[in-house]
Amino acid sequence: MSWAGDALAALRKIITLEERVTTLSDDIHELTRMLRDLDHRLVKMETKFEVYERLSDKPRSRRLPPQN
Repeated sequence: MSWAGDALAALRKIITLEERVTTLSDDIHELTRMLRDLDHRLVKMETKFEVYERLSDKPRSRRLPPQN
């Protein structure tokens, strides 16, 4: 191959790599968005469990129903 052919092959590889990097970058942005969403949902669940835990720790008065 001549130097021109080698240069053309190198340019094609560069373009292919650039497309792959762009695709991976888009994938990473999507994964980041999904991770933030999951983190937000996890925080909501943790908060609910903490509330349930606190409610279960409170002493409840247990009374029998009045007898007739």
